[in-house]
Amino acid sequence: MMHRVFLGMIGLGLATTGLRAQVTETPETVAPGSFFLRMDAITVGVNRDTTEPNRFTALGLASSILSIGMTQNVDVQIGAQFFVRETFQFRGARNSRSGWGDTSLRVKWRFWSDPAFGASAAVIPYVKLPSKTTGVGNNHVEGGFIVPWAMKLGLGSELGAMAQWELKRNDANNGYDSRWFASAFIRQHIIAGFGAYGEATVEANSASSSRFVGSAGGGVTLDMSKHLQFDYGVSRGLGGRATDWVNVLRLRWSF
Repeated sequence: MMHRVFLGMIGLGLATTGLRAQVTETPETVAPGSFFLRMDAITVGVNRDTTEPNRFTALGLASSILSIGMTQNVDVQIGAQFFVRETFQFRGARNSRSGWGDTSLRVKWRFWSDPAFGASAAVIPYVKLPSKTTGVGNNHVEGGFIVPWAMKLGLGSELGAMAQWELKRNDANNGYDSRWFASAFIRQHIIAGFGAYGEATVEANSASSSRFVGSAGGGVTLDMSKHLQFDYGVSRGLGGRATDWVNVLRLRWSF
């Protein structure tokens, strides 16, 4: 049904806007004067309506966050979606829109660390600025904050989690809803430069807090060098409003 496909479009928008694959942020900050680039080189999300031949597909290219180290515990971040294409197919009709996506400004402050346990936590306030040059996005300012936590478990293992709150423009386009989001991951180094991780997410919002939305998935990582890592992840949406599948090829580069 059409309303189900529309809700799927909203879920896909979360995937591309949030730069999702390995979703959970980490509390580590960039060294002063250094740069760190996290880029979702290719993001593909697909949502289908099983009752009718409807389909929503989103493609994101080079969705990136550039972090610049200011102090040992603070960095500033600029995020941009360089290309987003959304295709909506309903009862044989096909509609597409594409262009430059939204821009985000963020600050990360690592406010706590315990070297003895390899644990730390941070807070990331952010604001999303809309792009008014294309039909991609909702053309409204949104924002919130993220609190990530991580801990080394030894033997190449790491555990992490985060909590997020944000104000999102509502479906009626006449106000804002609160959105709450939480995620957790466990990552394991395997051999040489290879690693793997599993991750789960859950979210709710003030407009429909009783309707569960989440995801479960995992991925593999490859350390090409000390400064360059590739990450491929796939996640399955859980709940009626979640995107069916999201695939992401990501790179992380420090310089």
